[in-house]
Amino acid sequence: MSAPKIPFPKQLRNEQAVTIYAGFLSGLIVCVALARWWHAWCNRTSPPSSVGSLSRRTRLLITSTLERRTPWPWFGRPSVGLVALVGVYLTGNVILCHTLLSSHAINHFASRYGWMGAANMSLCVFFGLKNTPLSLISRASHATINILHRIVGYVAVLLIVLHAIVYLFHFGGQGKWDQFIRPSDLAGIGAGIAMLTLLVFGLYRHRNYELFYVSHVVGFVLTLGLVYLHRPNWAKKLPIVMMFMGGIWVVDRIIRAARVLRNLLNNTATVYPLPGGGTRVLIQKLCSEDAPGSHVYLWIPGLRFFQMHPFTVVSSGRSGLELVVKSHNGFTRALGDLAIDHPGNAAWVSVDGPYASLPDTTAYDKLVLIAGGSGAAFTFGLMNRMLRHPERLASQTIEFIWAVKHTEQLVWFAKHLKNLTRPGSAVKVMVFVTNAQPNEDIFVLPDLSKYEGDEEDREEEPLLRGATSRSVEDFVGLSIEYGKLDVEAVVSDAVISADGNHRILISTCGPKTLMDAVRDSVDMHCRKTSNSIDVHCEDFGS
Repeated sequence: MSAPKIPFPKQLRNEQAVTIYAGFLSGLIVCVALARWWHAWCNRTSPPSSVGSLSRRTRLLITSTLERRTPWPWFGRPSVGLVALVGVYLTGNVILCHTLLSSHAINHFASRYGWMGAANMSLCVFFGLKNTPLSLISRASHATINILHRIVGYVAVLLIVLHAIVYLFHFGGQGKWDQFIRPSDLAGIGAGIAMLTLLVFGLYRHRNYELFYVSHVVGFVLTLGLVYLHRPNWAKKLPIVMMFMGGIWVVDRIIRAARVLRNLLNNTATVYPLPGGGTRVLIQKLCSEDAPGSHVYLWIPGLRFFQMHPFTVVSSGRSGLELVVKSHNGFTRALGDLAIDHPGNAAWVSVDGPYASLPDTTAYDKLVLIAGGSGAAFTFGLMNRMLRHPERLASQTIEFIWAVKHTEQLVWFAKHLKNLTRPGSAVKVMVFVTNAQPNEDIFVLPDLSKYEGDEEDREEEPLLRGATSRSVEDFVGLSIEYGKLDVEAVVSDAVISADGNHRILISTCGPKTLMDAVRDSVDMHCRKTSNSIDVHCEDFGS
């Protein structure tokens, strides 16, 4: 019996580098998780008497510095903390790509780029999972993890391109061009093309989600298979990496598919058109009582069989799971047309979710919710989640700000708006209408007494069916401010009116310009106040 073949030094060094890289990444994740847990713990346990303490001032300085946005618009103005994290990650990659080499020959660098590219592919897949443990471990939002998913994906593609270019110089310089027509190397070239396809179509993520999604799944599967064929020898360990990647992706898909099938049984959705291009979707089956504020992936087989899209849950109750969707193109346009053509009709439906990593609102003294347009689906959802435990709101100050372009959009969340403005409500509500004039009428609800059933049904039915014309102020029960929302003034007033030791959460959802303005205003005030201010921007992506 022959002895097992001893791996070449290059192979051993590459394995050593990837093992160190795995430990480096694990340590980085643990450090980020501990920092976020420490911040949350300090928010919850910091006593009022500590307002002037050195430890509190130091913590606020560190937090405000890390959360401050950088002046780099071409990168989306990331926070200092995110830049630092990515900087450490990139530094680790550069070091491990150029150290622990058994030789400084050019082909050894090319091989290392390939190994590090494969390692980053695994990390990219891990960050792309919907059922990821990172949300629990690090308390990071899906949007934050998705940013890391894209950054790691870019690095993986770059390393694979370097892997190909350096090997091209190596074999080309030796005149071994026939090396590139071997089946294994043709598979490697195909894998590189598939990864570049993933990169290119990723740019269409917001322009054409359907094209992006299909290309992403197909490109990933092709990459996985072609990389396996590129180095099929299990002794080389690359097939193990590919099996790991494929395994966690398949497990995630199985979990999602099982959830979708479970929610598909005896489940229907009723769709109703809303003025101004909106659609209300009432899903019969509740996926979770704590779903408001989170997002679910909606699947309507009879509308678009191969498509699932994320939408924020506004409320969940006896009437079902409520979604409010603004019509754009593709799926949302088809959903809006269905509601117009067949209002009140039921369609077979299922959802995957809910998914969210929402802030712990009970840890704050003051809450400021700012929404623009259909982004109010999140702020109303978060508010409805908090109203499930009204006793916890007694010691909190809550401000709810909503800006819309047209008065008719107020109908979209009419019941929830009325709930916040009812007599005795402790929530301060401000509504801004930017493209309308005072005394303009709005199509609103008919008389509630026309509808029978329990109290919730009597509130719900008029929202979904006929409408009459009344003034806006009479409809919503509060005065409307006509004109542009001054985000800086709203944030300034919220911070100045709070005591010096308050813990403030400012949560926002809406157009990117609105969320940017909120974060910029908070950055400015964090330097001037002793209040602890956290910002949550809901942008769960697709």
